[in-house]
Parts: sequence; C-alpha cells; structure tokens
Amino acid sequence: MILDYLVPFLAAFFLVYVLIPLAKRLAWRYRLVDMPIGRKAHAKPMPLSGGIAMYVGIMIVLCLFAGGQPLVHVLAVGGAMLIGIGTVDDWFKARRLEFPVSPKMAVQLLAALFAFAMDIRFRGISLSWFGGIEGGMVSFPLWLSFAATLVWILGLINMVNFLDGADGLAGGVVTFAATTLFLIALAKGQALTALIAIVMAGAVLAFLRFNFYPAQLFMGDAGATFLGFALGIVSLEGTMKGATLISLAVTVLALGLPVMDTLQVLVSRLLAGTPMHQADRRHVHHRLMSKGLSARQTVVVLYLVSILFSAFSLLLFLYVM
Repeated sequence: MILDYLVPFLAAFFLVYVLIPLAKRLAWRYRLVDMPIGRKAHAKPMPLSGGIAMYVGIMIVLCLFAGGQPLVHVLAVGGAMLIGIGTVDDWFKARRLEFPVSPKMAVQLLAALFAFAMDIRFRGISLSWFGGIEGGMVSFPLWLSFAATLVWILGLINMVNFLDGADGLAGGVVTFAATTLFLIALAKGQALTALIAIVMAGAVLAFLRFNFYPAQLFMGDAGATFLGFALGIVSLEGTMKGATLISLAVTVLALGLPVMDTLQVLVSRLLAGTPMHQADRRHVHHRLMSKGLSARQTVVVLYLVSILFSAFSLLLFLYVM
C-alpha cells in the first residue's frame, strides 16, 4: 500500500529539484535576495525563492494525483495567498525595508478563514482520554470551532516561520513532521491527507538539497508560511480527525519542535516585556549557537530532537489509539 505513494513522492521531489535552479535565476533577476545584514547569519546574498518552487511543485503533483478534491483547493488557494504576501514581504526585506505586520496577519487570517469556510475545522472532542464510547462526543459550538481552527492554523503558519532561522532547519523539521503525519494518515486509511503529506515531504527534501548548510537559497517567509499552513490543514483533516485528547496529543508531538520553540519564545518575550511579533535571538537555534555550536551542529541536534518527537508521536498512536 505504501508503494502507491512512491510515485507522487518521487514526482514532487524531482519536479521541485528541477524548479529550484529556475527559481534561483528568477530571484536574482528580480532582486528577491536576502542580504547578510543585522541578525542574519549567512555571509552572502541568498535567493528567497525556494518557497515558490515548492508551492508550484506540490500543487502540480497534487493536481495530477488528486485534482478536484476540496482539500487540494484549500491548499492551492490559501497557499497562493500566503505565497503572494510572503513574497511581497521578502521583496521588502531584500531592499532592507520593513513590511508592516498587519497586512501579513490579515492575509494569514483570510487563508485560515477560507479553510474554515471549506469545512476544514475542529468539530469537537471526546470526553474520554482514550476515545472510547463511554466518554461520548462533545460537539463544539460554531464560535469555539471557529476560534480553535483559526488559532491552530495561524499558530502553525507562524511556528514554521519562526523556526526558519538556520540553514536546513525549518525544511528538515517540516519533512519529519509531514512524514509522521503521512504514516498516521496511512494507518488510519486517510488516502488524501496521506498523499498531501508525502508530496510535501518529497518537495521539501528536494529543497533541502539546496538549503542544507551551506545553503544556496532560502524558502523565505513565502515558503515558511505556506508549509505551516499545509501542516495545519493536513493535521486537522488527518491525525485530529478522531477528535480525542490522544489524537490531539499525537498531533502536537508530531509537530513538537515548532510548538516547543514557539512556546518558549512567547514566554521569554512575555517575561522580558518585549512585543510578541518583534524578531530577536530567543529561538532555540539561536540559543544553541550562542552556546558555541556551529550552524551545522545546531541543525543536526534539532533534527534529532524532531525525530524523537516524531517517534513519541508514532508510539503513542500505535499503542494507545
């Protein structure tokens, strides 16, 4: 059964692999290039077009293998919104200008609203920890379903973006998370979410060939927010479809590193009294590098942490659900 997903996985990998050089040339032509200034750790200008190549590759493969599915439409439309506003943000950064936060948040909210309108949402939760019938099912009222869905999708959009601060880090973590979501969806018989997750994994692996230290290009805010959005809708339609506390725990563990990093940054900023949206060096990769680890060592350590989170997620799914 798993072999049925090998062709779309390979198609996504090779298509993005071919698109990356084209995306690099377009980035240089239109000056969509990240300059090494301020907090930036890289030593030379970097094209910011990796996310565009991944979006195009993922959508082409999904249209070929699952065209017409509402979930694919949500990923295409919501992803296009985020790629668009993210590219504008990256264009501003390339010119050492600060793009306002409010338009970015407005488009992220619009993408999440579109997903909710297309019926991708939290619906309720079982009162039983193990999801047994004795606990019954509590359906969320519309306002709670709406709020929980928006918090989840917006949270993941920004969690992946926050983590994109070292060569290969965000891409590797997304690959581990997508692979974990794929295996769980496969075990639950959720063919479409399994397909989207494995196509994501293939596309991001191809990107990592050019992004792992020393990187040749970045995914930019466009790519990071798109991948976060994709993880959000796949997890809502996949691992959390069972609506139990265990399914929620399995999903959070699968996405463990971005969740952990975001929580510790928010607490740190709250205690320091700094604005929540203000960029700083409080993220876990910054903290490890400040302790003397090289960029490569930092990413390898965080890969291992991400693998452990994924392993715990799969074990919890196999032995409890």
